[in-house]
Amino acid sequence: MKLYEKIRQIRQDVLKLNLKDFHKKLVEIFGDKALTYYSLCRLEKGYRADIRLKSLYQICTGLGVSLKELREGTEEEESKIVNIIKASERESNKYIYNEKASAKILSPRNIKFLAMELELAPGGATKEEEDPVDINRFEKLVIMLQGEMACHVGNEKHLIKKGDSLAFASNIPHHFENTSNTVKARCIIVQNPKSY
Repeated sequence: MKLYEKIRQIRQDVLKLNLKDFHKKLVEIFGDKALTYYSLCRLEKGYRADIRLKSLYQICTGLGVSLKELREGTEEEESKIVNIIKASERESNKYIYNEKASAKILSPRNIKFLAMELELAPGGATKEEEDPVDINRFEKLVIMLQGEMACHVGNEKHLIKKGDSLAFASNIPHHFENTSNTVKARCIIVQNPKSY
């Protein structure tokens, strides 16, 4: 069952409210901060796959259920053994090096490694970084998805292209540079353990 179907089911079968009356209830509770009727219609028809947490909070309050109860039995129910990060959630979990270099965090916070998708515009580069020497042995694995990139590790420079991978101890100073003036470079970087 989809989340929006469960919202509609509870509203109709349990509360016995039509959509307009449910919206009025939300307005009584949240005033001018309530979801608009139009947004509520779109959510209940499944036109918005990425329902914001703020909107879900209002809907749960109006339905008289917790978020956990609402998600039970739906595709949104959280697994006890798997962490899922939806693509729509990645935009808010982004690190921007500069106007030509940014990374989306792909891994959840509660695991021991960091996975991110680095994107470098033509001519873009990250700042130099290095992980602490005295805490752990930090390692990075870089897997090229698109374009080519120069990996500067210590005094060495390695050019990797789509399909190539490179691994190194990340407590050595390093940075990444897109050597193309026309094609963006994209890669996955996995760091173990993560340093934040």
